[in-house]
Amino acid sequence: MKVIAIANQKGGVAKTTTTHNLGAALAEAGKRVLLVDLDSQASLTISVGLEPLEAERTIVDVLRKDGVPIRECIQQISNQLHIVSSIIDLAPMEMELLSRASREKILDRALKPVRGEYDYILIDCPPQLSILTINALSCADGVVIPVKTDYLAYRGLTQLQDSIQEIQELINPELKVLGVIATLYDTRVSDDREILALLKEEYNLLGVVKRLAVAKKGLYDGRAAVEQAPESQIAKEYTAIAKMLIDGKERREELYHE
Repeated sequence: MKVIAIANQKGGVAKTTTTHNLGAALAEAGKRVLLVDLDSQASLTISVGLEPLEAERTIVDVLRKDGVPIRECIQQISNQLHIVSSIIDLAPMEMELLSRASREKILDRALKPVRGEYDYILIDCPPQLSILTINALSCADGVVIPVKTDYLAYRGLTQLQDSIQEIQELINPELKVLGVIATLYDTRVSDDREILALLKEEYNLLGVVKRLAVAKKGLYDGRAAVEQAPESQIAKEYTAIAKMLIDGKERREELYHE
C-alpha cells in the first residue's frame, strides 16, 4: 500500500490528527513518508510546525495548469518525514481544477515522479467531497476513514461509501477501503459506546482514539502524539495501525481503548 487518502466529508473528525500521527508512526518505524496537505485550512501544515504563509511553494503551485514539479514543493520535517504544505489559496484553486481536462487525475500525475522515493504517501483530504477529495481518492491505493463516535458522523459514512464506490467504478478500480478509525471517543458517554459497537459490527475497525488533550498539544509544538507522548493511548493506537499497514494485515487484533 503506497498512497493512502485520509478522508471524510465531515470536519472535526480528526483527519489531520490521524494523518500526522500515522505519518509520524510510519516514519518512526523507519519508513520514508510524504504527507500531502490537500486542505485549504492548512491544518496539517500547521500541525507539523510550519507556517503556511512562509512556504515558498505549496500544493497550489503543483496543481496549477502550469504547475511546478512536486519535488520542488517538498519540505523536510525529519529525516524520514516530509510534507507538501497547503495554504488558503487552495480554496479558489478548486474552481480552476473544475475547468481542466481529466481534472480528477491531476494529483495522480503530479505524484508519479516521487512515488518511488517514499514508502508511504498520506493525503490529508478537505472536509467535503470536493474535486480535491476526488483527486486524492483517484490516485490512492487505499483510504482510511476517521469517524467521530457520534450518530451524525456515523450516518454520514453511507454517503462517503457511495462516493468511494462511484470512484472505484469509474476512475480508480484499485482503490481499497482499508477501514475506519473511531475518533474522539469518550468511554463515559453511552452514545459513544453505542456508535463504537455499530462501527465494530459494520466496518473494519482499525483503531479507537480517545478524546485526549495530548492530541491537541501537538498543534502547538509541531510534534505528533507518537513523538511527544509515546506511552499515551493515542500514540499506541496510531503506532499499532502503522504496524498493521507495514505488516500488510487487514485487521487489528488488539485495540487500546478500554
